[in-house]
Amino acid sequence: MKLTTSHVVVAFLSVTLGSTVASSAPIEAKIPFEFRIGDKTLPPAEYLVETASDTGPSVLRIRAKDTGERTMFDTDQLSEKQDPKAIELVFEKVGDKTYLMEVWGVTDSGRGVKHIVDGQLLKRATDASRERITAIRIVDGT
Repeated sequence: MKLTTSHVVVAFLSVTLGSTVASSAPIEAKIPFEFRIGDKTLPPAEYLVETASDTGPSVLRIRAKDTGERTMFDTDQLSEKQDPKAIELVFEKVGDKTYLMEVWGVTDSGRGVKHIVDGQLLKRATDASRERITAIRIVDGT
């Protein structure tokens, strides 16, 4: 009986670890314009976006490939979209500033970036005012 229990535990761990890896993988995107996350301005560059820790997908990290500079940011889960397998970053222009608003592909669901601007939570606009950057999945995490 003890052997059977061990196999069940190993099988459970394998399934759990396998689904964690599948549901959280870095993505890479070349962003050709300056953009903001919260009050931080990031330059045009190639970036990696990934979960900031193993505790859950609510905090993401963006890292410039050339300099290694990192920024962590808070997110919330978005409802599904028409193509849930699409990997992309969604930006919105508010006034003269462009904000990263959504990240699709790092986790199983889309993540909405939380921005506080002038003490207020920045609301997402309609699709018409958005710019989408296609990203690619990074398999080895580098």
